[in-house]
Amino acid sequence: MDILIRLPVYKIMLAHTQASYPLEACGLLAGQDNCITDIYIIENILHSPVAFEMDAQQQIEAMLNVEAQDLELLAAYHSHPQGPQTPSETDISKAYYPELTQIIVSLRNQSRPEARAFTIINDLVTEIQLLLK
Repeated sequence: MDILIRLPVYKIMLAHTQASYPLEACGLLAGQDNCITDIYIIENILHSPVAFEMDAQQQIEAMLNVEAQDLELLAAYHSHPQGPQTPSETDISKAYYPELTQIIVSLRNQSRPEARAFTIINDLVTEIQLLLK
């Protein structure tokens, strides 16, 4: 199953991850019919280059906003400032929302970030196509 992301949202996501470098950045993505149209930048309260934890209050506010706009929460994203654009062991063990697509942005080459999308269900990682629309 593919997931679509609107180009302006994709560009905001990449800009956020680049601006947060060398720390991990994170956020939520919403839309309808498997098409991401909205981004919610969430503070990484760990302020770490190797881990993230979303600010709980900002996460709740984003979820309430998604619901108020009659959208669906479709994905979560975070960056790997030095690492590959694949889920780490920590990402897999903390995949608490298996219904969400996980998008990982690698900043190994900071001027050319790479994003890939995955589902993580019962520790099984499956890559899915991330398509720009």
